[in-house]
Amino acid sequence: MKNIEELIQAYEIDTNGPAGMGRFEVLNMLTNRDVIEERKGQLTTSQAARLLFADEKLMSHHTQVIDECGDQTEFVRLRQHDPSPSAWWWFLEQMPVEQFS
Repeated sequence: MKNIEELIQAYEIDTNGPAGMGRFEVLNMLTNRDVIEERKGQLTTSQAARLLFADEKLMSHHTQVIDECGDQTEFVRLRQHDPSPSAWWWFLEQMPVEQFS
């Protein structure tokens, strides 16, 4: 199992440039984000800041992440485990576009 620093580093890399990721890699990124959320209490101040920055990148690349899965329908299929609505990263197709203008 990866430690929290390794998870954050992987998440940062994934959110820097989701181009070419593909469906499996997107699923892995979102699953890593779940684990980070579960272990959020272990984050240092620096790691928490890096997580926030990476989350902002994910939000700004939300359309590209969905496209990497094929389309919105394929992205929605990744949610087979019925994530909590508070796990916003699983619901990128619902992000309002005006939030990024």
